[in-house]
Amino acid sequence: MKVSLMAVVAAFGFLSTAALATPLQDCAPSSVPLVCLDAKLKAANLKLNAALKAAQEHLEQLQAQGRRPVLGTFVDSQRKFNAYRDAQCNWQGIRAAPGASGADYVKDCQIRATLAREQELAEFVAGDDWPEPAATAPRADEPESRSAKNMEPLPAGDQLPAAQPLATEQDIPAAPGPSSAGPRGNEWRLVRWVANGAEKPIVPDSSVTIAFDPSGKIAGNASVNRFTGTFRFDVDGRLEWPPAGFAVTRMAGPQPLMMQERAFLESLRRTKLYRADGQQLVLESRSGATVLTFTR
Repeated sequence: MKVSLMAVVAAFGFLSTAALATPLQDCAPSSVPLVCLDAKLKAANLKLNAALKAAQEHLEQLQAQGRRPVLGTFVDSQRKFNAYRDAQCNWQGIRAAPGASGADYVKDCQIRATLAREQELAEFVAGDDWPEPAATAPRADEPESRSAKNMEPLPAGDQLPAAQPLATEQDIPAAPGPSSAGPRGNEWRLVRWVANGAEKPIVPDSSVTIAFDPSGKIAGNASVNRFTGTFRFDVDGRLEWPPAGFAVTRMAGPQPLMMQERAFLESLRRTKLYRADGQQLVLESRSGATVLTFTR
């Protein structure tokens, strides 16, 4: 019977020191073990970042094939992992000798936890540990959206309860398509705008909107023109926009609206942090100098 590495991790915790040298043991011969551990932690974080991006791309492919949207839940799982890693590792310094700082043990724990998470995501992307869903036909009174082909299998070995999503499908409305009825009802509307730390007035009777699709696409109205683009999340759950910016239609309009449009798209590109509570969406820059607040 094939047993995955993560099944062993789930049963016995982080990688067993009896079978494999720990980062702390690897760095022990170094003249400055803490520097060695810092380098190992940085390398582990880079591997995890790459695994997160690969897993997100895999999720997007599955969603494009009809699987239900789970991108918000996935991002939230990484945030919860970061919190768990800190909580689990910060007390490991107790292992240090009396009078020692214990930082070596904390970093050793963080490295092992990070590599275990990276391996788990790599297995998810590979798909080798996915059980095949049972091929059961839906009942006659059951809508097709509940059929087996639309149910997402849970990766083997995952015994954790489902994480609460960062944003549910109701929190992130689908980007409207050409055939959508009343598409603007699916969008968030800008109601407050802070740029460079100062409140920026919104042109009266103008419409600035945005809609997030769980597949990773966005669309909206910048004031006069419609814009489209993509979004991703980095290892810390921060928003990443397309490097080339957004695609925008080329309609002309009154000068105040055109100026607002350009300024809004620039502010949008500066945002990295994301909060949604069902009725309000806030996009914010890392520094907090740019804040875009939307409501339904």
